[in-house]
Amino acid sequence: MYRIVAHRGASITAPDNTLAAYRLAADVGAEMIELDIRRSADAQIVVYHDVSIHLPGEGEQAIARLPLDTLLEIPLDSGEHIPRFEDVLTLCDERGMGIYIEFKDFTERLALDVLDCVREAGMLKHCILFGARPDHVFFIKQAEPQAQTCFSYRQAGIDPTLIAKVCRADGLNLAWEDYPDPLAWLTPEWFAPVRAAGLRLMSWHEEREPLLRGLIAAGIEDLCTNDPALARRLVDEAATS
Repeated sequence: MYRIVAHRGASITAPDNTLAAYRLAADVGAEMIELDIRRSADAQIVVYHDVSIHLPGEGEQAIARLPLDTLLEIPLDSGEHIPRFEDVLTLCDERGMGIYIEFKDFTERLALDVLDCVREAGMLKHCILFGARPDHVFFIKQAEPQAQTCFSYRQAGIDPTLIAKVCRADGLNLAWEDYPDPLAWLTPEWFAPVRAAGLRLMSWHEEREPLLRGLIAAGIEDLCTNDPALARRLVDEAATS
């Protein structure tokens, strides 16, 4: 079963990692969103990709050095603002979407607080927590054995089943967007042990139609993209062809 994962929401159309982008993703048929979390200066969890943001009148400022009230007031494109993590959880629960949650500035305390938020929202079974360090992914699974986890698998030459086993990941994010020909790695020989291990796969974020078609043909279950409307159309076409 394919799932469309809207990378930072429908970010090809709306400002990324905003409530507008997530609503639009739901409107065009995405089953999940992917987002990035950070901690404010007063220990609140917000959704934002970059380590810093332009604060009007003061220049570039680190997200971690600004309190929540200040962050929520910073204007983004199209009148949007940085959302609180709990507001995104509420929206996704209302719209029936799951979430891939990527840790940017990982700490054990942040991971535990994120798990608490997800549990309180009743969204644990609808969220997948992931990151690029095996020890971080391992910590999440150790802290909450029922959590779904994913390792951000950037080096295609590393044994995928071994790295997943080491960090107790349930799946892999194939973070190969910078590879010149990423589909070339998806050979039957590569897939065989991955499927035998029962690992679920999420693609790199892909917006090129020929490569999206290739990912669908290869059977990558979770299709990550800035353009969920395009991915939805291609998946629906493949289902009827």
